[in-house]
Amino acid sequence: MEKLERPRRFVNAEGGSVEQQRDRRLLLHHCANYAAVLALLRETGRELRLLELGCGSGALSSAFARIMPHGWELVATDYSTSLLEHARAHYRQVNLSFELLDVRTAEAGRMAWADAVFMLEVIEHLSAEMASRLLHKVHGLLKPGARFIITTLDRSAFSRPFSGYPPHVVEYSFRSMSSRLADRTWNPFAQFGVYRLVSPRIIVEAVRDEDRFGYTLNRLNRLVCSVCSRHSEVEQLRQSVAAAVFRVYARLPQRGGFELDSYLRTLRFVTTGADACDHSSFGLVVDLVKA
Repeated sequence: MEKLERPRRFVNAEGGSVEQQRDRRLLLHHCANYAAVLALLRETGRELRLLELGCGSGALSSAFARIMPHGWELVATDYSTSLLEHARAHYRQVNLSFELLDVRTAEAGRMAWADAVFMLEVIEHLSAEMASRLLHKVHGLLKPGARFIITTLDRSAFSRPFSGYPPHVVEYSFRSMSSRLADRTWNPFAQFGVYRLVSPRIIVEAVRDEDRFGYTLNRLNRLVCSVCSRHSEVEQLRQSVAAAVFRVYARLPQRGGFELDSYLRTLRFVTTGADACDHSSFGLVVDLVKA
């Protein structure tokens, strides 16, 4: 995993961008998502034109573009002009470009050129109805044979079906995601596969942290967000305070450091027998193909 440039300015108020997170397990999770996309698409054995939805700050898109096979091209998109300005200023490569795109209002032709589209760690921010509308929208914009790859966290190993994290609306387990995708009214892609990113160490630590204090803090934060959202002035103040607190927290020293190799040794991308990994899976990878 390459060392990522960490911007001095926080790119957004919601915990900063991925490369600014204090929790290195979260950064590893996101990097593993891109590695899973690469593993799935490399199987085609040909040059590909790729489109990313929700690239954010562009840091991981840039890292992905640096390790793509020769001849691949990536267009990374987001609906935030400020994030795209940041991405264009910091990450410049011949096989990577950044474009403004809101898939909800995208017109025919915006994705027809793409061999594959991927959207990583976004679907959990959408309601089930919004997620279904997004799947139908992307399906209508893709050419036959094109793929749509989605990643999201996996709640299978946790005692609760939802973490309470305020920005998340729906969190999926392997079974709930598989059930949703099998419903043709919810998912228009007839061909799909659900795979897993597993790491016993990450799961043990994540479950422990949530049971100790994480769930309570998430629910409290969610309650505060709900109350403040009713008044725009109060919500702006809440966001400013939250961003300031995060800046301080992200700079606090960490005990013991982060031994990347010890986490990598337990990390696997499981494509066969994925239904047997409920107790070690931290991420879901969904591969959809338009007939």
